[in-house]
Amino acid sequence: MVRLQFYGTLRLALSGREYAELPWREGDTVGALLERFQAGEPVPVTGKLVSGENLLRAGTIILLNRRNILHLEKLETTVKDGDVLALFPPGAGG
Repeated sequence: MVRLQFYGTLRLALSGREYAELPWREGDTVGALLERFQAGEPVPVTGKLVSGENLLRAGTIILLNRRNILHLEKLETTVKDGDVLALFPPGAGG
């Protein structure tokens, strides 16, 4: 299983849900997991993180086991069984 943890407006969009778990599949990437998660959700969630060009939106932070995927392979980062993805959508405030 891979655990997706939700923060900020993602948690609000998912009615306060803090996490979801998805079965791990050989060759899974961050992008593939996000697509698979979205396929099972009636609320558009991953569009808050990823643009139509399959790029991370400005201000989005996705951590794989506490490491920012921007410093790895971005959405093509390979995920393993037992990994944790922390999803932080862009935020504003002051």
